[in-house]
Amino acid sequence: MGWQSMNNNVVIDYDAFNRAIDSFYDLSVRLNQLRSDIDDLLNQLKAGFDTPAGRKFMSSCENNLLTPLERQRSVIEHISNTLKDVETNYNPVFDEYRSLTSTINSYSE
Repeated sequence: MGWQSMNNNVVIDYDAFNRAIDSFYDLSVRLNQLRSDIDDLLNQLKAGFDTPAGRKFMSSCENNLLTPLERQRSVIEHISNTLKDVETNYNPVFDEYRSLTSTINSYSE
């Protein structure tokens, strides 16, 4: 859709907005896959690390690696979902604005 000027101060770049939606979704998918891959690797290691030190190491990995990844995933998915909601909820407003602008411009010609 390209650039749409809402007034003299606000400009919306629909293409950039849609790229942001796609980028956050892709990042969310990749982060989920990374977390799953790391979780699988740690589960494979657990059998060989069944000692007090090994369990402490595995706990450290979960606390210092998986927990931050899970928090990042949560934030990124929230941003992705919010951008999708914004697009869904505000597209009718933007469509009405374009229609109104077109109507006003046709009367001023």
